Amino acid sequence: MAERPVEVIARRQLDERLAAIRAASGLFDRPQRGWIATLRRALGMPQSRLAHQLQVSRQAISQLEKREADGSITLSALEQAAEALGGRVIYAVVPNQPLQETLSRRALQLASRITGSVRHTMRLEDQDPGSDLDRRTLDLAASLAESPSRLWLSPDE
Repeated sequence: MAERPVEVIARRQLDERLAAIRAASGLFDRPQRGWIATLRRALGMPQSRLAHQLQVSRQAISQLEKREADGSITLSALEQAAEALGGRVIYAVVPNQPLQETLSRRALQLASRITGSVRHTMRLEDQDPGSDLDRRTLDLAASLAESPSRLWLSPDE
């Protein structure tokens, strides 16, 4: 079943948002000591004060800051600390490339796998698969890309 136009539009709009985030992503790189420690220090706030606001020990804040710096903090703990510092967590999973590019690449991968056996057989028979098979592979990829959910059904790499 082909994808509905509303799904195509929604993906395009998401891709536009993600492109803007990708463009500014360097601004969101976590400081070496982590955002909690960096903000707390910039505010001149001692760990004991943040501990009081979060109703935990100063040692718990020290551990919280270490966990953020090493990437093992939970999202919930980060959100609580951000709120206590007068901020909020901005969270996104941002693909390295546009979604349409990922779908096109996946469709071509599957189409190549499907037509690969024909290509292999023709070579064994000393026949040149030629550009006709390449065109058919591209046509198949375009057809597969019309229904993105079909691209992920095959259990492979």
